[in-house]
Amino acid sequence: MRALDCPSGTTAADMEQCRRWSARFLSAAQDLPLSFRYDGARVRGIPAAWNPVVSRRRIDANLVETVFKGTEPQGDLHLRVECLEYLDYPVVEWTVWLSCVGKGPTGLIEDLLALDENFAGVAPVVHHCNGDFYSEDGYTPLETPLASGEVLAFAPRGGRPCDGAFPYFRVAFSSVGLSLAVGWPGQWSASFARTDEGVHVTAGQQTTHLRLRPGERIRTPRMTVMGWVGEPPRAVNLWRRWYRDHVLPRPDGAPLSPKLACFCNDGGEEFTQASEENQLRFMEAFSRKGLAYDVWWIDAGWYPCADGRGERHWVQTGTWEPDPERFPRGLGPVSRLAAATGAGLLLWFEPERVMRGSALDREHPQWLLDIPAPAGAGAARAETKLLNLGDAQCRQWLTDHVCRLIEDNGVRVYRQDFNLAPLPYWQQGEAADRRGVRENLHVQGYLQFWDDLLARNPGLWIDSCASGGRRNDLETMRRSVSLHYTDYGYGIPAVKLAFHHTLYAWLPYFKDSTLLWDTLAPDGDKWFDAVTDPFGYHCGMAPMLTLACDIRRQDYDYAQARRLVAIWRRAAGLLLYGDYHPLTPLHRGADRWVVWQFDLAAGGEGLVQGIRHRDCGEETMTVRLQALCPDADYVLDNPETGTVVTFSGRTLREEGFTFTLPRRSGAIWFYRRRDAAGT
Repeated sequence: MRALDCPSGTTAADMEQCRRWSARFLSAAQDLPLSFRYDGARVRGIPAAWNPVVSRRRIDANLVETVFKGTEPQGDLHLRVECLEYLDYPVVEWTVWLSCVGKGPTGLIEDLLALDENFAGVAPVVHHCNGDFYSEDGYTPLETPLASGEVLAFAPRGGRPCDGAFPYFRVAFSSVGLSLAVGWPGQWSASFARTDEGVHVTAGQQTTHLRLRPGERIRTPRMTVMGWVGEPPRAVNLWRRWYRDHVLPRPDGAPLSPKLACFCNDGGEEFTQASEENQLRFMEAFSRKGLAYDVWWIDAGWYPCADGRGERHWVQTGTWEPDPERFPRGLGPVSRLAAATGAGLLLWFEPERVMRGSALDREHPQWLLDIPAPAGAGAARAETKLLNLGDAQCRQWLTDHVCRLIEDNGVRVYRQDFNLAPLPYWQQGEAADRRGVRENLHVQGYLQFWDDLLARNPGLWIDSCASGGRRNDLETMRRSVSLHYTDYGYGIPAVKLAFHHTLYAWLPYFKDSTLLWDTLAPDGDKWFDAVTDPFGYHCGMAPMLTLACDIRRQDYDYAQARRLVAIWRRAAGLLLYGDYHPLTPLHRGADRWVVWQFDLAAGGEGLVQGIRHRDCGEETMTVRLQALCPDADYVLDNPETGTVVTFSGRTLREEGFTFTLPRRSGAIWFYRRRDAAGT
């Protein structure tokens, strides 16, 4: 039996295509794809006059590392380029390090590019996205054909890498292409220029105009390039497979698995009303209702956060200890109860944003970066400072302090938010020959901080948040997952399903919730569902699901919730590990259907989900399934209705499968190849 579609896994043609590009610029030090100006002279790669040396080692069965090193003739600037080649996927990566090894400062380093290279191909089309910026228009995938001489340029806003831009791209040529990621948790830039031969691509930290001081070291973004043969839909699943195998965190030695999260804040602003008493009470209530969660979620406001009038506000960050009024024994009792049920405690932090008057502000003002508040800024904005993670002493203090909090309070998931645009703080007061240094050192400190948290707390995993999903570059994702991918539209079904389309293609582990706002009264609580609504579960299907049911209420149908959670658990692994096939176009309208398929080829199984939105006038939707063996039979079952049907793969591929649903409802049909099902 065979599937007619182009395979989603690595082929020899993919590996050859990647080698065709990378071998040219990674085979010799002089041909490395980096460039910069040094005291006005352009440098490409590591010139022969810098006496380059090369070493190569096998890291494991699938990774080979090549390191290129060289020092400029005056002996002040040292270059180190670390390259990784994957043997199981058509992927190469590299990072450039620049160090001052002389007794005085280096020459002037300008326009440092981690990638400055040509890629040959016909009829290039750049696939890009606008990131997250608190809008229903966020996460919009776009396709731009490049005309002769045309240049496309991208950069985020304010220093968070996914704020209004997205550091993930595909360049599709005729029958081949490359996927590209700029791994930089700061202010990056990238450009794509059409040439006679194909496309010239540049990428790097947006601003570098600096001299390094003795002993100082900076780095470039980590560049990731995947080559592939075929069309962009195939590249999506090749990326998903590589990401799961090599990027998705492995906190306990295995890739992160799907999780169910529960919470209850007892009203109030965020978790400013949370206490030991009510958290334990709510956890026990979920257990009594038979809703077995994997993660107990405590978000912002668990620390002392009273303002000058004694009112608690979560934005009063900078004193990182459990509030002794509400948690007199810390959060240990909460984490121990969670652990007794097989769950872990998730705890929110925002260490980089420090409010005036907090413990950090009072005790360590030398570690804080400040800027004049813009005209018209609110009081909270005027009181905000940035913790300088580029200061080694500051970073070490923060690491030790947070590790103690993690250990003392039994934290299993460290959730870090970042509700601040850092670029103005980095740039404030920069000397003319030091532009970009502060940002670079902060980025290094941020990544080192996370590396140390993970190394010192085995089994810990990290959730990356930044006013939603605004700091989810690939370097960050190597250490974390993005659970809370946006602050916009938690309960707007059509909008969040459009967001899912982009997330499934690039960052396959994320969270959604059962929350729906169209069932709320005008003054309803937007934290919690009004009822136990199957439509909310269908629209919230993701590798992590958060139950937004208010456990304080008695009028939910908890038996229905248990049934729907069981369906999610069955689906979640396929959503994460299956190949993704969108069967309807991307849209944000409540008047249309959404249908997609996730196929686990190795197991001969998968699912197809159909969602009919509230204002959709079409009662039925027929879609042709992908990646099935035409000569095999497939058994499909709908766990909500108990219906079981059998179709041949050929029928499902050529004639299609038809959903018939009422408005504002969804259905999941699981399928398994008959021989794989043992029938």
